[in-house]
Order: sequence, then C-alpha cells, then structure tokens
Amino acid sequence: MDEEGYQKGMKRLGRMAVQNAPKEKAGEEMRSNQCKLCGYVWKTGMDDDIPRVCPECKTSLWNRKGARKVKCKRCGHTWATTTKAPAMCPSCKSRRWKSATLAIVCKRCGSSWDDTLKKGDIVSCPACGVLFKDEYSVCKPRKVSLKNVTDPKRKKTVPLTEKTLRDMWKEENSMYKAVLLRKCGLSQEQADIIARFDSGEYVPEIAVDMRIPVSRVMDSVIPYMELCEYLGVRSWN
Repeated sequence: MDEEGYQKGMKRLGRMAVQNAPKEKAGEEMRSNQCKLCGYVWKTGMDDDIPRVCPECKTSLWNRKGARKVKCKRCGHTWATTTKAPAMCPSCKSRRWKSATLAIVCKRCGSSWDDTLKKGDIVSCPACGVLFKDEYSVCKPRKVSLKNVTDPKRKKTVPLTEKTLRDMWKEENSMYKAVLLRKCGLSQEQADIIARFDSGEYVPEIAVDMRIPVSRVMDSVIPYMELCEYLGVRSWN
C-alpha cells in the first residue's frame, strides 16, 4: 500500500470512529458507567436515566451493591446475584451448590463416604453395592472424609451397670437420659445412642442421623439390650 492509500484508510477509520461514538450535545457533561460484573465501561449523559442493564453482559445488577457471579459446583451453572448466601442453584435447584462433594450414608449398613454425587448418578455403597433412592441419604460434607463401617479403630463401649440403667429410666426426656449417662462415665456418642434407642428409635435411623456406621451403634446397643434382658425388664426378638 502506498502513502496515499494509507492516508485515505486512516481518514476512513477516523470517520467511522466518530460515527460510532456516543452522540454528545455541545458542552454536555458525560457520566461514566462501569459494570461490576463484567467490567464494561460506557458513557451516558448526566441528565439521562441510570441504565437498566449493562450493554455488554445484559445484567440488571451491573451497579448493585454486592453484585457478584457465583458458580454451582453441582451442575456448573453460573449466575449473578446480590444475595450473600443464595439458597439454591437456579438451574439444578440444589441447596448444596457450594459443595464439590457430598456425604452419602447407606441406610442398609450405615456405611458412609464422600462422593461427587450429581443428579442422575448411580449410588453404590462400598459394602452393599448399588442403592436405590430410598436406601441412602445425603448429608453435609465434612472437612475430613467420613470413615467406612470397616474401620478397625472404632472405640469400645463402656459397660453399663444396673444402677445406671435404673437411674436413666427415671428420666422421661432422652436429652436428660444422655446427660445422666455422660455423668456415669459413658462417652458422648455412647450416651446419645443408648438414650435414643431407649426412647424408641431404630438402629439404622440412629446411624443415619448421627452419620456413623451401624456397627458402632450396635457396640453401644448390644450391652444395653443384654442388661435389660438380664434384669427381665425388656426383651427384643
């Protein structure tokens, strides 16, 4: 390209830039706007209404305080919000959208583990195999992975005494029962299990709610049942 052609091209670009620039009245002051979400900057007249949406990303939250983009770790959907803690993802409706992994508890055996469970995935217990929807529950994830039912380091139970058992039966509330058992030397877990079982809860239900294996629940329940049968107070088939 020769010098003359170059000069003509530059003048043409200059005219295009002027035509596409925001039209301003003579002496009119302009206001600069910047989208807090995408960073786009544009100008409007000082007397013009505040823009409803960002011309670039089309969001109506472009100038709202606390506006930010969040991403669902369950389905990958990204959306804009001003809410400090959104209740759920608007796409997959998951209330655990901030969790990359979830804690899964098997209702058959009480085994529990962390998994990146997503909608439609098959859930397989390491001990029981594939589970149906009503055979497992989803809990909040823990910082440390939950231990499997096969954990050999589970704690031994503290033997119950006849006096402790009879004193516990004087209490009607399960919370008071657990407090009394703690005072008698049982651990928090053992006291909670025995108090709940004595109040009529089932072993799998206790295991799921406390997020511990069924075997650990039974470590506390069996001595309780044996002592009850010895005293002739209660019996189980």
